Order: sequence, then C-alpha cells, then structure tokens
Amino acid sequence: MSSNAEAMATAFEQDGGPDLSAGSGKRTKAERVEHKHSSQPGGDTRKVVQTASNGEAKRKEKW
Repeated sequence: MSSNAEAMATAFEQDGGPDLSAGSGKRTKAERVEHKHSSQPGGDTRKVVQTASNGEAKRKEKW
C-alpha cells in the first residue's frame, strides 16, 4: 500500500509539478546568474572603457 506522499512524488515526477514560471514575472536566481554572466555583444571591453573614461573625467574635474 503506497502512501499519499509516494503518490504525490510519482505524479510530480511524471508531469514536472506545477508551472511556477507564470507568477511574478521575475527571473529565477539561475536565470539572473546566467543573464549576468552571459556573453555580451561588447564583452567586458565596454565596461572597462566606460570605467576608464569615467575615471578620466573625474580626474579632470578635480584639477
């Protein structure tokens, strides 16, 4: 005789459980990490150049 928990586990394995993706509209933690670290068209170069140019502008403002 199988318990209710075993029946629920079997049903979950067969259909994958409830669809939770249509809830808040936000990314899951795994999706956020994947998006943040995915290859960008400009790569890291754009970020480095932006940081360098911002630093130069700040140094010019100081003097």
